[in-house]
Amino acid sequence: MPTPASHDDQQLAATFTGCLASAIRQADRLVASVFDERLREVDLRGTQVAMLGTLAKLGNPSQRELAEATHTDTSTLSRNLERLVERGLAECADCEADKRVRRYALTDAGRQVLKNAVPHWEAAQREVSERLGADVCGVLQKLADALAKG
Repeated sequence: MPTPASHDDQQLAATFTGCLASAIRQADRLVASVFDERLREVDLRGTQVAMLGTLAKLGNPSQRELAEATHTDTSTLSRNLERLVERGLAECADCEADKRVRRYALTDAGRQVLKNAVPHWEAAQREVSERLGADVCGVLQKLADALAKG
């Protein structure tokens, strides 16, 4: 049986009640779990499908361009890209104009797995949208847009 927290610890903890960062992280984990569950059939996580989708959109981006487009720190991005390259879903090549820059692109296998993921992605999108409702979904999109603008 856990020991009850002291009064001082409870007061300290109250400072963090309603923390926006915690609420957003919790919502992210809950939404991600829906996408991950739906995408399990194509052996991908939501973050991987999103990365493949960004590669499809951008064509042949550098790691820096991908980081900016996905609002992802470089170490997390590197890990995710490495997994996609290892699975043969993306490829990496040195930039001809600047050998310090590496560019990424979808492979044919990546394009096919992304196509196979579409119905599962759409099902996850519908599930989350239905659970949240149109108003909350609109607020979330506005939130993301506002935060992206800085």
